[in-house]
Amino acid sequence: MEKKEIRRSKEKAADRARRRKQRQKVVMTEKIVIAVIAFVVLVGGGIFIYHMIPDMKVAKSLEEASAFIETEAYDDAIASCEEALEIDSTSVQAYRTMAGAYLTKEEITSAEQVLYQGWETTQDESLLQYYCTVLLNEAVADINNQACSLKTLEKCIAVLEKDSDNEDAFRLMGECYKRLFEESPEQEGLLCNASMDDACGFKTYQDLMLRLLLVYEETPGQELLNEIVRFAEPGTQMFWMDIEHLSDYAELLSRIDENADSDGIAQLSACVKKASEMQTLFAEAFSIFESGDFAPIRDFMNKEEYLTIRDGFLSGTMEYWDGATYIPVTREKMKFLKTDAGWKFAFADYEDYDGVNGLINVWGVKQEDAGVQRLAISYEPAGTEQPTTYEFIYLYSNVQIGSEYVPQMNYRFETRVDTPEGTITQLIGDWGGEHEWTTEF
Repeated sequence: MEKKEIRRSKEKAADRARRRKQRQKVVMTEKIVIAVIAFVVLVGGGIFIYHMIPDMKVAKSLEEASAFIETEAYDDAIASCEEALEIDSTSVQAYRTMAGAYLTKEEITSAEQVLYQGWETTQDESLLQYYCTVLLNEAVADINNQACSLKTLEKCIAVLEKDSDNEDAFRLMGECYKRLFEESPEQEGLLCNASMDDACGFKTYQDLMLRLLLVYEETPGQELLNEIVRFAEPGTQMFWMDIEHLSDYAELLSRIDENADSDGIAQLSACVKKASEMQTLFAEAFSIFESGDFAPIRDFMNKEEYLTIRDGFLSGTMEYWDGATYIPVTREKMKFLKTDAGWKFAFADYEDYDGVNGLINVWGVKQEDAGVQRLAISYEPAGTEQPTTYEFIYLYSNVQIGSEYVPQMNYRFETRVDTPEGTITQLIGDWGGEHEWTTEF
């Protein structure tokens, strides 16, 4: 009995030890679970708080900016907005507040830059609309202040580049057209300065027209095309242009003509192309005259292109080129004139522009010798101490052969120099022929 009791007693003790060990294990597990849960909650809360810190800082900077604006401390307000954007570059409110501060300071360009940068960064439509509104308001101010210029037009175009259907932009473009092309006494200065100095607005004009064309090509619309056509053909009876821009203007008009069904654009485009062709043709003659070796001018005078020009003036069928008797050709400036028959061009002469560097005259008077039409061209160089004219004529006149004068067709080269005492003339008869002779008077 004693052995059994001892064994039973040992078994009970072992069982109690096993249950105690199990309870300890459960308690330990519970403690670990609680610790883990506590850690997760702690860390999660930390992450939440960490993520809240930037938003809180941005909000604080914007509150400070608003307070600065109320006290008219606009530079401080702008600085607070910059701090906010350093933390969060997508804060729409920071861009709006900063732009508002710049506008109040009347720093319009800075406001536009901030709004455009904000739209590029955030793609927020409200910032884009704010940007467009600022541009259009500035255009309105230019127009109301009688300060409309190509820069005013550029503001309207900048809006159309972002919103091609903006009716306010179209309306203001119409006002720009009236002031730039119809009402202003300086309207011809858009393509070449009206005072005929070195300033010229063509490059700006060309850039704006190309931007409009790009908008049209991306989002075609009849209203936009109508504006392009209107601005391409100046609404004035005459305008000047630097000849160096002829080819660019011709290319621009040709590109517009491809898109628009406009008789006016087609006719002006053809006129400008013809003007450019004439300038290219006479470049050879200028080279001859400036070389000092005048002999090749005889061949130039017999070119088919030159004879066609002469005959056109003689018959009155010269298309696009305006002129009579002596028709000037220069290399600096040209005027375009709107007539009942359409657009015509004419080169500037010394009276039109004192910057002319050499002038060629084409003789456009009908005069026959022995049934042969006279052929004549002259050149007046610039920068000579005394006004000088070189004239070259193919005509029927006397040629001294031996001791006799025989009338026949020949070239005559005449040089006239105007002096205070009068005109000194040197005449070379049968110029380039076997019976060449010279006289002065």
